[in-house]
Amino acid sequence: MNWRVLAKKDVLDAYRKWTLGTLVVFFVLFFGVPTYLRVSNVPESANVSFFGSVAIAVFLVPLVGLMISHDAVAGERELGSLKLLLGLPYTRRDVVMGAAVGRAILVWVATLAGVLAAAIVFLAFGGSVSPVDLVVFLALALLLGAAYTGTGVGISAAVRTKNRALVGSVAFFLLTLAGWAAIPNLLRYVLNGFSTPRGPRPEWAALLDGLGPVNAYQTATNALLETGGTWTPPGDALYDTGWFALFVLVCWAVVPAALGYRRFRTVDL
Repeated sequence: MNWRVLAKKDVLDAYRKWTLGTLVVFFVLFFGVPTYLRVSNVPESANVSFFGSVAIAVFLVPLVGLMISHDAVAGERELGSLKLLLGLPYTRRDVVMGAAVGRAILVWVATLAGVLAAAIVFLAFGGSVSPVDLVVFLALALLLGAAYTGTGVGISAAVRTKNRALVGSVAFFLLTLAGWAAIPNLLRYVLNGFSTPRGPRPEWAALLDGLGPVNAYQTATNALLETGGTWTPPGDALYDTGWFALFVLVCWAVVPAALGYRRFRTVDL
């Protein structure tokens, strides 16, 4: 369990260097201020949706998750400090797991502070939000953060330099935030003989849409808001349910880091 020591070290280093404090302030401002502007200008705050006030989570959490995790392994490797660390009783798996968990904790603390600050502001102006819905929304936001920190650490472990990790993280961010829908469309175009496909959209394309981390997060939150927390809208396909979206987010939190470790364990430092 040496990875726990490295995860704790990551968190304590971020605390000592004010990185954690800066993240908390950043999230409190970006969640709290828009919520205040939203509810303070509405006569009846009870008619305002709290979740609409914190919708920035779908952009902010992935961005910060990748920012603080892209150099977790590659940065240490480029500086040469990774060789010293591996000279101690730590394995390469400890390094990757410790980085993934430690960076995820940083995002979780900041996200928790931001969502709670927004909730306090929202309730102070007469808004109303179900405690259960708030807890589930917060859990999904934390899982989204784990998905992006895990992916960031996986990319960092798979490449040799911090610059390459940064490029890979930016590309992943843009792909999942803006370009994921183009993947099934491109595949349909290729499979149709490099011509525009006609007819109804196939089921596999809809399934592929649901495999993106942001799409999965949105599916899960919509399932929470639209079905009263049942997460299984009647008549919908499996990939449209909240449970499938939850599974996809868990996979994004674990699989990229595992793949990055698989590459990292065999390369020369």
